[in-house]
Amino acid sequence: MEKNHQASATKWTWADLHSSYRFWGLVFYFVFIASSQYILSIYSALYMKQSSGLSYSTIGVAFSFQQAGFLFGVILAWIASRMKSYYLLYLFSAFYLLGIALFCFNVENVVALMAGEMLIGLGIGAIILIIPAFIAGAVGSTETYVLAFGLMATLKLLNNLSIAPLAGWVFDMDLLLGNPTYFFAVLATPAIIGTLLLMPMKPQLFNVAPPVRQAAPLTPTYREPGMTFLLYFVPFYNIYWLVKIHAEIRNYSQSATLLTPRGAGWSAFVVPIVTPAIFSTLNDTLRAIIESHGQQARYKTWLIILFAFLLPPVSAALIQSQMNEISGNLANKETQS
Repeated sequence: MEKNHQASATKWTWADLHSSYRFWGLVFYFVFIASSQYILSIYSALYMKQSSGLSYSTIGVAFSFQQAGFLFGVILAWIASRMKSYYLLYLFSAFYLLGIALFCFNVENVVALMAGEMLIGLGIGAIILIIPAFIAGAVGSTETYVLAFGLMATLKLLNNLSIAPLAGWVFDMDLLLGNPTYFFAVLATPAIIGTLLLMPMKPQLFNVAPPVRQAAPLTPTYREPGMTFLLYFVPFYNIYWLVKIHAEIRNYSQSATLLTPRGAGWSAFVVPIVTPAIFSTLNDTLRAIIESHGQQARYKTWLIILFAFLLPPVSAALIQSQMNEISGNLANKETQS
């Protein structure tokens, strides 16, 4: 019984994760590493061709070494998943940095080039797999792994789309191709920044009980659902609204599944694609509050999630409507008593 209690005490909720720097440190580490890897993936073949006399067949073999390294990275990720800290991430970063150094400065040396490609694949493969695994392990569910892996894949895609024009402009200036020092600097800088972001994290990562999250309740404010719908289109109002409603709902529930107001704001600002998950948690909590007072909740959570993907202002308006209902009903009860 004692062991089971200890194991359950270390489980985190999704809200615990979003309210912790440990989660955001891993997310930003992933994003910075992915930025470097994306630039490498789209310009490495061109760099090798312009900086050396290698044939296309040799370049193809070099890429196959990177894929082989990726497979070995799976083993490293498995080892890291069994450890009680994130320290192996520093090793994975070192593999990647050493790999791009060998790649950039020894492009005409086939043996060094192959070794560099192998190390690049080794580091990237381990990082891509272990970050979602760390997050899912904190919560302890397959559903969370799917959500975490999907989040990382989406962030990688959005990041690639955002940096592609900038990377293309830089390379069009002909500063980097053929210049190993500049090319290495462009690849290494985001990887180093991402690794430095790991330093403030707790060594135990998610293998300890989550810190107690305290959020001072805020007196609920009545907002017209229609006005909430319209204002949601105003830039940054969604962040303001999420911060406020997460503070106001604390008057009626201190559920561990709720984000702190600050955590909700940061999540909506940094990773807006998680908004449907935030809305679903809000609606689940609102439904539980309404039903605990013997009433029937009007909006199913699946409906809130559906609108969160199709038209988020509708979900915000529906949630605000239920919040108004709760605060109004409880205020009436207090008046009657």
